Amino acid sequence: MLDQYIRLEDHDRVLLLYARSAREPAAWVAAELDIRGVPAALMDLEGMSAAAVKKALDSTKFTVDRVAGRLVVLCVEYDIVTPSHMIRDALEPFAGQRTEVFRTVMTGAEFFRQAVTTSPATLNDINAGLLHILRSAERFKVRTSSGSELEVVLDPARYRWVSNRGLHREGAFVLLPAGEVATYPARISGTLVADGAFNSTAYTTLDARLGEHPAVFEIENGIMTDHRCDDPSVTTLIERCLRLPNADRVGELGFGTNIGIERFISLNSHLNERFPSVHIGFGQSNQVRGLVHSCDVHVDFITSDCVIEVPGLPPLRSQDFKDLTGEHPAVEEGVFDEDLDGDCCGLFSPHTNSRCPT
Repeated sequence: MLDQYIRLEDHDRVLLLYARSAREPAAWVAAELDIRGVPAALMDLEGMSAAAVKKALDSTKFTVDRVAGRLVVLCVEYDIVTPSHMIRDALEPFAGQRTEVFRTVMTGAEFFRQAVTTSPATLNDINAGLLHILRSAERFKVRTSSGSELEVVLDPARYRWVSNRGLHREGAFVLLPAGEVATYPARISGTLVADGAFNSTAYTTLDARLGEHPAVFEIENGIMTDHRCDDPSVTTLIERCLRLPNADRVGELGFGTNIGIERFISLNSHLNERFPSVHIGFGQSNQVRGLVHSCDVHVDFITSDCVIEVPGLPPLRSQDFKDLTGEHPAVEEGVFDEDLDGDCCGLFSPHTNSRCPT
């Protein structure tokens, strides 16, 4: 992560912000920084403020005006996502400086083993190739070996694409793990058989893996009309979320592109969503607020593989995503980088763990 994504150099300085639930992985990062001799200031997110940040930097005997390179802000979090505006406000005294912010969520051992082994350059190529195919298609089908069959109609002139490649862009936060393209389908109908995992903005300690008990959804014109799963705990999770307005609506059609992720994990994690395949997100959309429906929860259901069938083109299998390449569209051309400010994947939750109604 420090080399491929942050591109850390000797003359950079690091502000390491950490959630209390992520103290252990933050300690791993701090130890590596110490080994490299890179000065770092550490701060608990609970006490973060502009004054506290300045004091922490002063205590390490470096200030931004003395930094020859960048001030790298690395925010290490686990199961709670701090609102972006709180971080921006705390960094306001350093506006205009060479400051880059990287955020990691559900940061644990598997994050480092799987999620950051593929370079941003590779993810950029894969996302570019996939976007080239999908943005030129008005309609296509998605099938999976588990039995999914989905008919999709797109409207790229109205609904934006989001592309997470792990690349820094001026003014935006880099969200890790990276590796996904997603949009809001103008129409989608069919059957989704999610045999991979789920990822929910609602707090849960359930095992997120679905391989032994796939979750099946019937969808008609963007609305979930039926669902079933042999695991009663997963069924309960779905039914509790469905008590919220618009939780039965498809809010996202996404494709994971991180080829370094080879297996699903038990944690309710973005890592599962980046697995190379298709996922459907129910509830909150990944569009600009007010363009489509709103919901207080977003739950992605992920398959273990997929085949994309675009009329006139050879079928594209998820195991072949690794061979995709191309020039990535500019942000100004209807494709946006994923940023927590952009509410992608429903990460707009308040600074407390949210739960579906009981």
